[in-house]
Amino acid sequence: MLYLLRDDFLGEERLTALRSSLGSADAQSLNTTTLDGQLLTLAELRAAAEALPFLGDRRLVVVRRLFGKPERADNGGDGAAARRGGRSDGEREQEFLTYFATIPSTTDLVLIEDRELNATHPVAKAISRLGGQVHLEAMPRWEELARWIEQRVRDKGGRIDQGAAHDLSALPIGDLRRLDSYLEVLVTYAAGQAITSAEVRLLVPQSHESNVFNLVDAVGARDRRAALEAYRRLLADNVSPVYLLVMLTRQVRLLLLTHEALGNREDVAAALKLHPRVAQKLAQQARNFGVERCLDAFQKLAAADQSIKTGDADEELALELLVIELTER
Repeated sequence: MLYLLRDDFLGEERLTALRSSLGSADAQSLNTTTLDGQLLTLAELRAAAEALPFLGDRRLVVVRRLFGKPERADNGGDGAAARRGGRSDGEREQEFLTYFATIPSTTDLVLIEDRELNATHPVAKAISRLGGQVHLEAMPRWEELARWIEQRVRDKGGRIDQGAAHDLSALPIGDLRRLDSYLEVLVTYAAGQAITSAEVRLLVPQSHESNVFNLVDAVGARDRRAALEAYRRLLADNVSPVYLLVMLTRQVRLLLLTHEALGNREDVAAALKLHPRVAQKLAQQARNFGVERCLDAFQKLAAADQSIKTGDADEELALELLVIELTER
């Protein structure tokens, strides 16, 4: 069987499952060959793919970046290109694709390619025509990601509240490997109890960004007491004042983009490529933060940044004064 996988967390998960299907650890070791696709020749692939399984009925040949662009060596040479015998990428590509149709049934060939390769790529289409399996799915998003989180937690023997799963799906993590490591920590910390939003806020660094929404909400409502409480709560969570300055600046920028999207009658989530829940919060905040107020906030943010960088103000004090200024009525 022929497989085309993306070089990411989901691809590695599928590769692990294919290895496990070979049997014991010894059987996996004896019947798995991994090759560098950048340096691979057809003769080398043929030798690996046509070798008979040892004490088993199948073997696994894994080739990484066979169709990727050759990387130049540090010494200025181009070893990968040299081994391609002067052939163009297209010629080399077709040579391998032609051979794939003749691979023995006792060999599973797994191609691990860069994230840029998608299902519309000629290589992916050719492998599909050969009866191979193409798995080039992008990272799940929104509701799909929340369901993936819930299932992943169950696979780890834990439980998670639906609200906590949605909170995690809205965070700007962007990498399933990192997200999975956070889930491992959350499951261990919960110790059999259901993971809640409180644990997410406590243990996942990116959750601090969602807490900035609370600070901006309070500033938008000119609720100085709530804004200062939110700010001091973030400081108590060991969030750097400089980080908060950056996040507040980003938040004001998003509010300006939200105003632009609303003015053009666009869907905020689609226009800004954000989680619908995040977009909904931004639209709500935009009601209190008009364009003029956003521009004024930018000036105050820039002044606070300058005072910190020049040493004219302590970081925590500069941010506290900024919060007070932003909540003036």
